[in-house]
Amino acid sequence: MTVAENPIASGIDVFSPVRPAPRPGLIDVERFQSPAVFEAEMTKLWGRVWQVGCLLSEIPAVGDYREYVVGPWSFLVVRTGTGGEDVKAYHNVCHHRGRKVKTGSGNAALLMCIYHGWTWSLEGDITYIPERDSFCPFADSEVRLTEVSVGVFKDFVFINPDPDAPPLEKHLAGMADIIEPYRYERMYRWRSMTTTLRGNWKNVVDAFTENYHGRTVHPESTPFVEYTNPPVELVDDHSLNVTPFGLSDSLSFTEPPDMDDALDAMEWSLNAFGEDTTSVGVLREMKGLQPGPELRETLLGMMKAGYEQGGLDVSGLTDSQIVDNWHFHIFPNVLVNQYSFGYWLFRVRPIDSEYSAFDMWYAHRVPDGAEVPPPVETEVIPEGGSCGAVMDQDFSNIPVQQLGQKSPAFKGCRLSSIEARCRHMHEVIDRYMNA
Repeated sequence: MTVAENPIASGIDVFSPVRPAPRPGLIDVERFQSPAVFEAEMTKLWGRVWQVGCLLSEIPAVGDYREYVVGPWSFLVVRTGTGGEDVKAYHNVCHHRGRKVKTGSGNAALLMCIYHGWTWSLEGDITYIPERDSFCPFADSEVRLTEVSVGVFKDFVFINPDPDAPPLEKHLAGMADIIEPYRYERMYRWRSMTTTLRGNWKNVVDAFTENYHGRTVHPESTPFVEYTNPPVELVDDHSLNVTPFGLSDSLSFTEPPDMDDALDAMEWSLNAFGEDTTSVGVLREMKGLQPGPELRETLLGMMKAGYEQGGLDVSGLTDSQIVDNWHFHIFPNVLVNQYSFGYWLFRVRPIDSEYSAFDMWYAHRVPDGAEVPPPVETEVIPEGGSCGAVMDQDFSNIPVQQLGQKSPAFKGCRLSSIEARCRHMHEVIDRYMNA
C-alpha cells in the first residue's frame, strides 16, 4: 500500500497534534483490584476477544505446538499442515481427568496426554483410549478436543475462545491498514523475554499507552525525545500515538540541550533495548550539528540513506513513520513501539486480579530478498529481574501503583486528554462486559 492509502498515517502532524478531548468521571478502582471483576472479565472479555497466541514462525513444521496461557486458561496452538494458515487451536485439556494435554512447546505427530495415554490427532479427533471398554459407552465426539477460533495476520496467530467469533479482519479493521506499510512479513524476532509483574493487566497496559509519564519515569531520554503534547488517534477498538525523536522534551528544557546530551540520550535509549548505536557515533563526528530540528532532519536523512543502501524499501512510510516512535495498542493486550527498522512488542497476559505476565518481543526488518531468520526462543526473567533500563523504570511503578490503589482514599483514575487511549480501552472493555 502507499501512504495515500493510509489516511491516518498521512494525516497525523506531530507538530500540530490533535487528541480526543478529556472526559469527566473516574475509572473505578475496583476494576483494577476486585477478584470478582477479574472473574467476570475472563468470561465476558477474554472468552470472546481475539488475542495473539504465538507467532506463525514459532510453529513452522507440521506437528509443532505452542501453549498459550491467559488467566487460568490454557490453549494449544498447533500447526496441522504445510499451508500458510494450516493452524488450529484447542482448549488445552484432556477430557479424561482434566490434565493439560501438552505444556510449553514441541513437536508431535499425535497429541497424547501423558497421564493415562489418551491421544488425539492434530485435527483434534480422539484416536486412542487405553482399555476403552472399561468405560461406560460414549461417542468420540464427546471427547474431541474443544476447538477455538484461529486467525492469522502477518506472522501473528490470533486465537479467540469464542467458536462463533467475528472474523479477525473485522477486529483488526483500521489498525491493519496502518501496520501494512511496515512490512511485518519481512521481520524476525531477534530477542524475546517474559517476566511476571505485580499489577492488574489493565494497570500494566495503561502504563504503556500514554506519554504523560515519560519525562519523570525516563528522564535520561528527554534531551532526545519529545513527550509533551503528543497526537493521539483512536482506531476502532485500538489506538495509537506518536512520539517525536530527535527533539528535546518541551517541558524539560526551556533552551535546547547540549548536542552531547542529546546524543547521550539517544545512545542510552537504544542501549536500553539492545539496539545498535552505530548511528550515534556517526552523528558525534558531525561538527557543528545542532540539537533540535537540525538533528532530527539529519537523522531522517541518515536513516533513509541507510535503508536504501541496505535494501529495505520504506517508500510506504511517511517521514514521521521513518524517524519517530509510532505506538500502537491492539486491543486488548498488545502494545507495539513501532519503528521503521522493526518493532518492540509487549503482550500483557492476566494471571489473576493482582498479577500479570509480560512478554517482550523485539523484531528487525530483513533486507528485501534475504531469507527471514526463525524467531529466537524466549528467556524467562524472574519477577524483579532486569529487562533493560527503560523497562525496569516502567516496571518499578506498577507494583507500587497496584498496592497504592488499595487505599480507601483512592476512588479511581482521573485521566487527561494525553491519556485518552487509557480511557478508550476501558470503554471498549465496558462494551464487552455489558454485552
